[in-house]
Amino acid sequence: MNYVIEITGGLGKHIMATSFIKWLNERHPKRKITILSAYPEIFEYNPRIFRNLRLGSPYLFEDYIKGRDYRKGDPYTVYEYYREKNKMHLMKLYPKAYGFSKYNENPKSEIYLTKGEELDGQFFCKQSFPLITFQAFGGLPPGIIPNRMKVDQSQRDMIQPLAIKIVNFFNQKGFKILQIRSQTEPIIPGTIQLKVPFRNLLPISKYSIAHIGIDSAMMHGAAVFKKPMLIFWGGTHVDNLGYFYDGVFNIHTKHGMHCRPHLNVHDHMGIFPYKDKSEGFEFDYSDGELNDYLNKFFDHIQKINKARIPGKRSENGTF
Repeated sequence: MNYVIEITGGLGKHIMATSFIKWLNERHPKRKITILSAYPEIFEYNPRIFRNLRLGSPYLFEDYIKGRDYRKGDPYTVYEYYREKNKMHLMKLYPKAYGFSKYNENPKSEIYLTKGEELDGQFFCKQSFPLITFQAFGGLPPGIIPNRMKVDQSQRDMIQPLAIKIVNFFNQKGFKILQIRSQTEPIIPGTIQLKVPFRNLLPISKYSIAHIGIDSAMMHGAAVFKKPMLIFWGGTHVDNLGYFYDGVFNIHTKHGMHCRPHLNVHDHMGIFPYKDKSEGFEFDYSDGELNDYLNKFFDHIQKINKARIPGKRSENGTF
């Protein structure tokens, strides 16, 4: 029987879900897979998928679900995701969340770009060399409008003074910084702004020098292409959502990564109706600490790009 898989959540979660589609296709190559999702652009041109449909499309049940193995699930709700110790990565838990009673032991997310998209990314990065993508603030979840609920995501979002220091550091070394943000989020001075769909940012990420930011969509997009990354972890936990390949620098303070299951769940749906004493201090870095982290990342990207990147490390901790 062919599969119909419903996927919900944000852009980053959709990118991670591609690892589940890969897992499912490799175990059942003769079964057709239809995807129903909030962001079908993440699955465009994916050869593992038979039909790529948006949730809410008309006649979904009659035309695509009826008579097929229809599955929906949420790895956020699996115990191995939210337990306090020995947390498992979300990508590893997708099969279990969808009723397969197994783990994806070696998950790998996938994005398939067209030749035209590849050329667009190459051209933009050549014109803006050396380019770093930067995401300081996480996007709003589907169905949430900009209001006071966004404020609570400061547990995951980088505080603006920290974001400005990071941009100033790399601007002074000659880098161009492309800020990844929604239209409701503030512009960080010194950054390039592009008003394009997220899909158009993925080939730029592929051909950029590196990515800096928080746990959010572009972190997962950059990880698909194994880009060097400097990630500042707030309330969410690197073991659940992060990456550990060579070139990833995962940074957090002693107040970071307290990570109740999901930041939009615990304060607004009553599962964990309390505040943690660490909240509000997740991004408290001294200038000396921040300068050290930025220098180490700069040294790494300068080394792997050899003589292409100018600039010297900063010794005085100024931004």
